[in-house]
Amino acid sequence: MRYNDTFIIAKDGFKCIAASGAALVVMLLIDADFLAFITLVVFILTVWVYRNPERAFPYHQENSIVSVCDGTVKSIETVEDENGNTTYNVVIANSFLDTSILRVPFTCTVHETSVVSGARLSTSSPLAERLNEKGLIVFGEGDKQLVVMHTLALASVGIKINLVASNSVQQGARYGLMIKGESMIALPSDSRVAIKVGDKVRAGETLIGFFS
Repeated sequence: MRYNDTFIIAKDGFKCIAASGAALVVMLLIDADFLAFITLVVFILTVWVYRNPERAFPYHQENSIVSVCDGTVKSIETVEDENGNTTYNVVIANSFLDTSILRVPFTCTVHETSVVSGARLSTSSPLAERLNEKGLIVFGEGDKQLVVMHTLALASVGIKINLVASNSVQQGARYGLMIKGESMIALPSDSRVAIKVGDKVRAGETLIGFFS
């Protein structure tokens, strides 16, 4: 399966845009000027949230890893799991002002993918980690494998992941959408990290690291 949504507005947003547009038309027909203004603002914001821009992808050398989402690097931590495996966990916070389109970090085959429905609490809540909706993708395998975990926050629309296991994907290709939340990218311990906390990143464009 190849996901190739290249329209200027992400197709996952068509229903929300149509609903806000219909509300605007109703307010105009009944001459409710103030409510029409409010619904116009909502309509414009909805279109903005679901924008789907083309990106001019720079050439990255072999073994490069690019950001899966737009946003700001919130943290970079060294984490050891119960099996003693160590990873660099890069967390990127994505806001309503950032583009919501998710993109593939490197050319590979998808190993695993899933979405678990849940709450949409603010990520500052201590319950968010355990209760919020999550999307998991494992890209690649062996020494070149990345685990990506998207955690949704304060959004009316759930995480959209248009991938299944065994998909062959190209670096920078679109694979889904998350309106607002945090994305954790687990890089192998022998990889090189090319970003720092506070950096602004762009999906498919910003280099975040290299496989060794």
